[in-house]
Amino acid sequence: MIRVVTGVSALMLALLACLLMPAGPAAAADPFARATLATKGTLYTGQEVHIDVDVFVPNYFLAPPQFPLFDLSGAVVTIPDGRGMNLNETVNGESFSGIRKSYVVTPQTAGDYTLPPAEIPFGYAAVPGQLTEGKVTLPPLKFTVEAAPGGAGGEAGVTAVKVTVDQALDRDASGLHAGDALVRTITVRAEGLDAMMIPEPNFGSPVGARVYVHDPALSEERTPRGEPVAGIRKDAATYVFAQAGSYRLPAIDVEWFDPQTGNIEQAEAPMVAVTVAAAPTVDTALGPPAPEPQKPPFDWQLWAGVGAATVIAAALIWLAARLLNRVESWGEAWHRHRLDSEREYFRRIEQACRDHDLTRLGRTLDAWSRKTGNAPLSRWLDRFADAATQRLFAEHQRLLYGKPSEGRKKTDFGALRSGLRNARRNWLRSGPSATARPAALPPLNPDFARPVNRLPLQG
Repeated sequence: MIRVVTGVSALMLALLACLLMPAGPAAAADPFARATLATKGTLYTGQEVHIDVDVFVPNYFLAPPQFPLFDLSGAVVTIPDGRGMNLNETVNGESFSGIRKSYVVTPQTAGDYTLPPAEIPFGYAAVPGQLTEGKVTLPPLKFTVEAAPGGAGGEAGVTAVKVTVDQALDRDASGLHAGDALVRTITVRAEGLDAMMIPEPNFGSPVGARVYVHDPALSEERTPRGEPVAGIRKDAATYVFAQAGSYRLPAIDVEWFDPQTGNIEQAEAPMVAVTVAAAPTVDTALGPPAPEPQKPPFDWQLWAGVGAATVIAAALIWLAARLLNRVESWGEAWHRHRLDSEREYFRRIEQACRDHDLTRLGRTLDAWSRKTGNAPLSRWLDRFADAATQRLFAEHQRLLYGKPSEGRKKTDFGALRSGLRNARRNWLRSGPSATARPAALPPLNPDFARPVNRLPLQG
């Protein structure tokens, strides 16, 4: 019996704990959505109905909510371009972060409206620092719309807070002639009404005139935060008057219902009176012939200045061409002189040493010695080079012109280049008089008439 009582007591305690647990969307710290009708009072067709939709998540958002543009039968739904409003709220002791977005619903017919169950996805930090994907459903907010006065049978009427109508003409309406055109521009500004809901003005069609209506221009007037203030519709029409006479362009009025005052208001662009005169005629009566136009006198000063300027310009062009030719000739001569200089010839010797090219080194040494008059080169080396350089040059000659052998050393190009550079430096310091001149070669054909010293024959 005691056990039964104990079990019943435990069951009652569990039920009591469930009853005491907080209820609602924040009980389990889950995201939730809330929809609020921001437009108060009686709602009418054609009126902008503002609905605030709030999405709340525990902790904070990691990806903002993607508010959908849903379809609502019998109404036009838009989302203003302004940024969402950040919210913070505590529900049942839990802190929630929220983002609010406002929808603008413009009912076209009277009746009951209910928001559809559209999904709103987002990302939030269910666990701080970790992204959790979530979504909520648009709450089924209900509201009732009545027909605006003037809209019989529930048809949409014009409902706005304030409407103004302005007109402008592109020219004076009393100074026209037959065949002229007049452009009339009507601008309607409606507070609390979307531009697309502003009715099209009736420009009329006066007898004797043709009317061409242009495409309208729609725009929105907004606050610095992007909240809509008024819709603006600009229409233009061109009237063409083919005949002279008096015309009356009809007044253009816009009626609207002000839900705040419950009255029907009216804004009007006044009638325009147009006076069109006959087109001017050309006088074809006979008269004395018009005098022939006199030719302007020849301007000698002008043409003298032009001629002088032409001569000066031609002279400057000629001088510039001559100077350019001289500069090019001087540049080419300097380049040839540099290529034919002793320094350039010796640079080719150093380059051959760097490239370890025996054949090219021999050619460049021979070319430099002929250029400077230091032939044969061995005599020049005996005078200006040290013994190590002379030995390296002799080894180079044996490698170049001697028979190949397996035990022959390779030319030390680095040491040879350094030695040749020092020898050239010593040669340049000694002056031009120290330049060796090549020895006179014996005659190609010997002179047999000359006496020849012969050795006596030994018998």
